[in-house]
Amino acid sequence: MKNSAIRNVCNAAFLAVIIQVIGCVENVREESPDTIAGSVKHDSRPDKQNLTWFAPELHLSHYRTLFYGYDTIDYRLAASEHPETKMNDGFRLLIDTSYGGNVRHYAFARLADESTRVIHHYQHDTEQCKIFNSLISSCLYRDRFSLNLSRSDLENARVAGLQLLLTSGAQDYERIDLPYELYTRIS
Repeated sequence: MKNSAIRNVCNAAFLAVIIQVIGCVENVREESPDTIAGSVKHDSRPDKQNLTWFAPELHLSHYRTLFYGYDTIDYRLAASEHPETKMNDGFRLLIDTSYGGNVRHYAFARLADESTRVIHHYQHDTEQCKIFNSLISSCLYRDRFSLNLSRSDLENARVAGLQLLLTSGAQDYERIDLPYELYTRIS
């Protein structure tokens, strides 16, 4: 009887954790265009970069062997919205990366048509360094940067979405994409 009660409590706790985790990993890519458009944020006061229009944040992660963790990329499309017309002419892709291993030197993003966009760096932090398995010294880094996209960049990619390869020129890093639903309803 006691074992059965403990098992039921453990099962209930496990189910609660699973429900909580599933609720936290909502994937905006799976939402309808109307839902995505409805989750765009408009701020009446511009931020430090003079941005007032923010698309939902997207997230990518890749498992890394050092430090037993994940390299992550959080990114979102943002723009300055003209107060009178509520139109966005130029857009900025805001990118926040956390990774382990060697320092990355993000220089530009290559689009599917082989054109490039220069990366503008805001912040580079060394979060932690340590010895892994008593053999390898490695660090965790965080980089924040952005790149500019035009309205025509987004309009040209309306059917298939926009794919970008983050690179240093000598080495390719991550491939990210903006699903077309994120900007089918842009002002």
